[in-house]
Amino acid sequence: MEEIIPKGQVPELPERIFIHYANEEFNTGEDTEITDLSEAGVKNIVEKVRDGTYWSLFLCPDDCGEEGFLLMECSEDLIFLQISDEMEQITWTCFNPDYLDSDEEAPIECSDGQSIVAMKTTMKDRELAAKCVEWYIHTGEPYPGMDWLKMTW
Repeated sequence: MEEIIPKGQVPELPERIFIHYANEEFNTGEDTEITDLSEAGVKNIVEKVRDGTYWSLFLCPDDCGEEGFLLMECSEDLIFLQISDEMEQITWTCFNPDYLDSDEEAPIECSDGQSIVAMKTTMKDRELAAKCVEWYIHTGEPYPGMDWLKMTW
């Protein structure tokens, strides 16, 4: 079931860092684990999302994503952002309201080499994507300052 969750008030960002594992991929295809999850390291991650350096980013609270994760896949102008809560069986994705009734595929090459992204689950706002990533790093939750497409399975 799909449901649009509208944005709400954004409380103060907590200082703690919730995630314990991060992996990045650049547009060169280079895939590496991010080992610096200090506050400075988090600022670096967020800046690389903001400036389009990352083409793929995987963040999770544990080492293997069993509790949930944030996945970001990008092309030059499109962003796919997904948060999965494995315990609650909920997936949150960004969305494009112009494509909600469309099955059109987005021109995003996913890091796993096989997944397909629908245009309805894309956005173009890198600044907003950076805020979503920063919020998830600190809370493990979807950024409340963005509309989300919530899907239960």
